[in-house]
Amino acid sequence: MQGQVDPAPSIRLGWLGTVLGQRNCKRVLDTACGEGGDSLALVEGGLEMVSCDNSDASLRKVMTLRWKKRSQPGFDMWVIAKARLSTLEQDLGQEGVVIGAGFDAVLCLNNIFTTLHQEDMRAAISNMSILLKKGGVMVIDHLEGDPEESHGTDQLTNDMDNTTAKPRSSSARPLTLEEFEKLLKTCFVGGYTHTLYAQHKSAAEEGKPFKFYHVIDKL
Repeated sequence: MQGQVDPAPSIRLGWLGTVLGQRNCKRVLDTACGEGGDSLALVEGGLEMVSCDNSDASLRKVMTLRWKKRSQPGFDMWVIAKARLSTLEQDLGQEGVVIGAGFDAVLCLNNIFTTLHQEDMRAAISNMSILLKKGGVMVIDHLEGDPEESHGTDQLTNDMDNTTAKPRSSSARPLTLEEFEKLLKTCFVGGYTHTLYAQHKSAAEEGKPFKFYHVIDKL
């Protein structure tokens, strides 16, 4: 699929399923889950999901998805909760979500980082890392702040998805890849390994990725 673009969500979901499957993930936290499309697919794939968002409107849509599928295996175990990224652990606790030893995987997708300023990004990653068990994996997507200055990496994979970023707040600014990696180092709790994937706008712009997927394995 090198150099091609397929906007179908199934491309990204297939990749995400592979990342989680390779690590034998079973219990997954989907933060800032939006309308629940990723969570729905992962429940259908047999994973035990906890999905959270701070938007009441989004959570109502996720609950509707769960209700429509309630007779299917696994959907009665799908936990939906209200939580902010900046106070994730506290909010989940107040919602009665059992944290236990932590989650096998924690996700933060749907371009949510384009809506946050840097301090909120730092709080989000710190909270997510705390909730991730040792040996677990975190997956974050990140829109490049200055694609003209990005140089890519040795491990680039495109064809993830083609979603449109949410509007940013006046205090938010997309980070460059270098800035994001520095942020990751300052706020991730414990040792980790970092694998980078990238999505390209077109085959002609293969050398200029505009969206990255960070796969972070907690040691």
